[in-house]
Amino acid sequence: EIRNCDWSSDVCSSDLEGRRGVVRAKPPLPAVSGLFGTPTLIHNVLTLASVPSIVLRGAAEYAALGTGKSAGTQVYQLAGNIARGGVVELPFGVSLGELVDQFGGGTRSGRPVKAVQVGGPLGGYLTAGHWNVAMDYEALGAVGGMLGHGGVVVFDDTVDMVQQARFAMEFCAEESCGKCTPCRVGAVRGVEVIDRVVSGDDVAASVELLRDLCEVMREGSLCAMGGLTPLPVLSAVNGFPEDFGLISEAAGAAASGLASDAASAVASDVAAERRSP
Repeated sequence: EIRNCDWSSDVCSSDLEGRRGVVRAKPPLPAVSGLFGTPTLIHNVLTLASVPSIVLRGAAEYAALGTGKSAGTQVYQLAGNIARGGVVELPFGVSLGELVDQFGGGTRSGRPVKAVQVGGPLGGYLTAGHWNVAMDYEALGAVGGMLGHGGVVVFDDTVDMVQQARFAMEFCAEESCGKCTPCRVGAVRGVEVIDRVVSGDDVAASVELLRDLCEVMREGSLCAMGGLTPLPVLSAVNGFPEDFGLISEAAGAAASGLASDAASAVASDVAAERRSP
């Protein structure tokens, strides 16, 4: 078994085999042919941590927690500009607002919340308009978000969402294994395009180019590293158009924080993959 692997189980397998850590094309899936070509099970820490409770109390009691298809509990990590950062384990279904206000105590700065990134560094940005969204796979996927590993990073109204979008592309450029061109080159070009937005260089055309680039990365990347990087980028553009200097009739609707249909599809696919055996 390979446990607690990072962006891709393939990278971990290649490292353990003494080869360059790069993603592999699928199929075959690791459960069929993984480490040294043998069937390999991949577990994360959250999955393993649920085992004692299930063994002690039974599967039925554990499954009774949560909501809908998201059964059981989730470990939420509260971080960023938040008064009480830390780890909270709760049944799936607690609202985003409850997590941030009740358990996190609001922002550390005392200023209003502007954005919350849910799911880790490649998760989408949600706005205060999503305060009532349930923190489970289905509800977050429906609004273009992603639960991921349960990370909740809070930003107050002083945050520049253009810089947050840039950070996502920069993060991908740093972490890319380099196997596929959409991820390896796309992330670097993404940083360059966002820098053009910052400099005010034909903003509308630059944002349109950024959207096209995100589509290429999403559709052409071999793993979730490049495939999910568009999620925080597009959710920042769609949810906070004013930060990008975009003024249009659709700005009011976009300000609700909903990600694009494409980003929603990505999040839904990831949620389905996480629930699959």
